[in-house]
Amino acid sequence: MLRLTAVEVAAATVLLSCAATATADESNKCLLYLAESTIPNAGLGIFTGVPVEEGKILGRVGDAAFATVDQDWHVSPETSMLSKHSGDYHWPLTNYDWNADVIGMDDEAEDVSVTVTGFGAALNCHFALLNVDEHVPTYDAAGLDRYTSPGAGAITPWWNRTSTALRDIAAGSELYVDYDSSWFTFRSRASHFQSVPLASSYTKALAFMNKYGKMLVGTDSPEDLVKDKMMIGDEVQKDLWDIIKTHPYVSRKRQALPETHKDGIRAIKAGDIMGVEVENSIRSLEYLEEHGKCVDNIVPQQSTIPHAGRGAFATRFIPKGGLVAPAPLVHIADKSKANMYATKKSPNGNIIRDEEKVVHKQIILNYCFGHPNSTLLLFPYSSNVVYINHHSTEYNAKLRWTDDFDSFHHKDWLEKSVDFLEDQWTAGLMLEYVATRDIQPGEEVFIDYGEEWQKAWDEHVKKWEPTSKESDYNNLTWWTEKRETGNGDPITAYELNNDQDAPIRTWAEQQTNPYPHTVAMRCYVNTNHDAAYLFTPKTTPVYRRPFDEDNEYQLMDCQVRERYERDDEITPEKKKKKHEYLYVIEIEVEKSIDGNVTLFQEHFHITDVPRGAFKFVETPHYSSDVFLKNAFRQEMKLPDEIFPKSWMIFEEKQKPKAVPHKSPARADGMKKGRGRVGCDAKSVPWLSYIPLKGGQCKPGVK
Repeated sequence: MLRLTAVEVAAATVLLSCAATATADESNKCLLYLAESTIPNAGLGIFTGVPVEEGKILGRVGDAAFATVDQDWHVSPETSMLSKHSGDYHWPLTNYDWNADVIGMDDEAEDVSVTVTGFGAALNCHFALLNVDEHVPTYDAAGLDRYTSPGAGAITPWWNRTSTALRDIAAGSELYVDYDSSWFTFRSRASHFQSVPLASSYTKALAFMNKYGKMLVGTDSPEDLVKDKMMIGDEVQKDLWDIIKTHPYVSRKRQALPETHKDGIRAIKAGDIMGVEVENSIRSLEYLEEHGKCVDNIVPQQSTIPHAGRGAFATRFIPKGGLVAPAPLVHIADKSKANMYATKKSPNGNIIRDEEKVVHKQIILNYCFGHPNSTLLLFPYSSNVVYINHHSTEYNAKLRWTDDFDSFHHKDWLEKSVDFLEDQWTAGLMLEYVATRDIQPGEEVFIDYGEEWQKAWDEHVKKWEPTSKESDYNNLTWWTEKRETGNGDPITAYELNNDQDAPIRTWAEQQTNPYPHTVAMRCYVNTNHDAAYLFTPKTTPVYRRPFDEDNEYQLMDCQVRERYERDDEITPEKKKKKHEYLYVIEIEVEKSIDGNVTLFQEHFHITDVPRGAFKFVETPHYSSDVFLKNAFRQEMKLPDEIFPKSWMIFEEKQKPKAVPHKSPARADGMKKGRGRVGCDAKSVPWLSYIPLKGGQCKPGVK
């Protein structure tokens, strides 16, 4: 890697300081704080340090997003002879992931879950206080061109996922985002979050409180809730409320009740729990200054390091020893869970993973801290810390374990084993980036990633060869063979659509001769056909009907079940204009109420479908730079002086210098964890060799 001298760093600082000028007037104000959440036992939360108007951006810039692809396929039981979905493995990032379609990243691969730093991971959900609207990230590779840069594919191209205020927000307010109720009720975490109030819980809680108020005064009038008219004394009310709130029976409705009986009376009078909850969700700026940590000391811009993409730049002066950024961590017990494998056929003909061939690693590995002598990975999820780049000589920041935040950071975990961490499904560790010298506004922040990282990068640059534009196609080809036309060029949707004479392949034919992986087949179908309203899915699971020549077409996923010759006479002249085959296609029609509640699904076999009803489209799956075969992958090293010995595979011991030290091999049989919960999988019969996965991430709200 090219390195900058101190003079070059200083020159770059002068140039980039202009970018910080716009924020100089507010450089003494922290826009966002990380502090203990106002929700009991919810861990950390993010608070705004300034008032924010409805619709305005929160903070200075959006957050980075990371696609984890086809993980159930790649992370399976130790033996490759078992089904890909029978595996049980530990991936705590699941509890911080979002459904890819909500983030706008579902086209990255066949199955995707998305990790978003900052607002995407640190914000809590409070259904009575939702005040943040999150948007989709931007795809931008930061100038790293796959034809010229060895850094192409080494960074996530998804960034700047902005968050805006849903309503006017007062300074000191905790920020809340909508996880969607299903996140709390999903089977794998329902028991853990069974007392978390859902949106409907507050309506039920208010109805209960109205009855409680009537019990206190004997009337339905909230105005009667004054001391002189109370039938029960204040102390008795307090005891009764404590009994209600602490009853051992788990209830979301009860948890939606205000914490104190006085707040309960206020809510009854106001006819709304939200007003009381809003007041309780605001911390003073003095509290945040003393007990919180500022998270907007850095902001992403184009890095001064060649081939690095974006970097992190100081938004204000940071003195030596001062906090650059807090870094709460998600721990991953086994770094091999980031591996991506080739495929092979089992003796029974199934497509399974080939554990002998690691063909790539998940992009998130590049943003994790690890150690050569440990299986553990640590992913920092605070805003913008993922942009802090490496410099082995001119670094101006370093890492240390936080010495406060005891409500979140479990110092005792530093003495525990990796096996212990594997059984912990929530984050509980925090690092801090601190300045090793004064850092000026607009100056890029660097840390030392370690000798192992530098060596890996130097070796990568030495071996790197650019992708050929002439042969660039579906940059990852491990899941499918490259299909070529007669002239040697890759088959594209454009070519398939123009070749009207070639027969459309049936589903059976595609099992041995599939279309290219980046091409998908669609059919123009009239879904408003009379037969689409049978409403008899149990008696007619598959309905066969002829192709409708109506103009009310929709482009839908389809499969070709049969192909047969037309029975009308085709002359040589007509053949040039008219395809000689007709088809039977299969489509699925979903019945729903208002587009939300699915009643059932119907399958249709449509006969006599002409060639003109088919359209091939390009699918961008596996085509972004992160899937390049030669994309760089290497975790950052957590320095020896702060990496706990208890996390190492073996404890290093001093030996005589004359005796060479040889590291023993890692023992087999590492615990498999408690089970993965990912995003719901889709079945694609004609692409059955594509890796899929299942589970549940944060659905979010579109």
